[in-house]
Amino acid sequence: MKRIFHVFCGLLTAILVLTSCLNSNDDTTTLYSDMAIKSFTLGSVNRYVHETTSEGKDTVYKQTFSASTYKMNIDQLNHVISNADSLPRWTDAAHIICNVTTVNNGVVYVKSLKSDTLFYFSSGVDSIDFTQPRVFRVYATDGTGSRDYTVSLSVRSQEKGIFKWTVADKSEFPLADDTSLRQAAEQAGLLYLGKSTFECYAMDPATGLLMESEDDGLQWKVDQLDTEESLLPTAGLSYVSWVLDYKTDYALLVGYRSETDKAMTLWRKLVDDDCDGRWAYMPLAENNPYYLPFNAQVQLVKYADGVLAFCGDKTIYQSRDQGITWKKTSAYQFPADFTGTTFKVAYDGYDELWLMDDNSGQTWKGKLTE
Repeated sequence: MKRIFHVFCGLLTAILVLTSCLNSNDDTTTLYSDMAIKSFTLGSVNRYVHETTSEGKDTVYKQTFSASTYKMNIDQLNHVISNADSLPRWTDAAHIICNVTTVNNGVVYVKSLKSDTLFYFSSGVDSIDFTQPRVFRVYATDGTGSRDYTVSLSVRSQEKGIFKWTVADKSEFPLADDTSLRQAAEQAGLLYLGKSTFECYAMDPATGLLMESEDDGLQWKVDQLDTEESLLPTAGLSYVSWVLDYKTDYALLVGYRSETDKAMTLWRKLVDDDCDGRWAYMPLAENNPYYLPFNAQVQLVKYADGVLAFCGDKTIYQSRDQGITWKKTSAYQFPADFTGTTFKVAYDGYDELWLMDDNSGQTWKGKLTE
């Protein structure tokens, strides 16, 4: 009985508000039978971020952010409201202020988490506990009925954009579809490097020259360089290419000339359907501290917004400017249980990186959390 009385008071309040808004010369009040939520938005939200200091101590600090940009989907058929994108990890879902508008000023109540009791909801003021779905009830101003909406908020269980490895099946490791090209290069006495959309590449061990083929390995010719060939790498070679636009590929080659080198040697080439591009040497600028250090084993792979260099000393470097600068990244790391000395890295084209230990065959796949 007490709950019904609260609802009646709320409806009476709404009627009085409507009446006060009318022109003083008009003594009629228009009531409506509408009982629908037409918009639902979130306000400022607190987030308690957990971090570990360099000394190993756990710390928590508070952030406040506006959640109004998180779209709330309203399913009017099933009377369900939910966020299209999950809120960030560590969002305080127990204290959420939201703004609700209804059709023709329908009156909104929120059902208690512990009982069937209804509480009058003040839009933009009341803090709601969304750690579990909540029922919002809309009453028509003419008292003819009500409608329940179930509102749910999802919060990420982990940070967005975090890279995570999982153990995978060796047989599913994505192999390049260039076996015939590799065989063609080997028959010509060449060390196969890889392919772009328009060409395939190899190194001639006898001369140390880069070779190219425009006919899938049937014929090979010396590729063009923009500088002297003595600057080409001779060992530890790794190649990767990707599409820049609909008619151009970007090819990147890394290696070294001597084990005493400070940095890896890098060359790049823009390739289009004319196949008349030249390999360009990328010298190490004296004032550039962000270079790819020497490592006897480097595997390049294009992933997300840059190029990753997996190194034999279990470090990973990332370049976001097509190989000009490189920075050691903590966002990407070898799997904790990786113990190999040589490995293969591949991208499967479906947002996942793959890593295989050449010795044991143990395989992992990983991706960025969304």
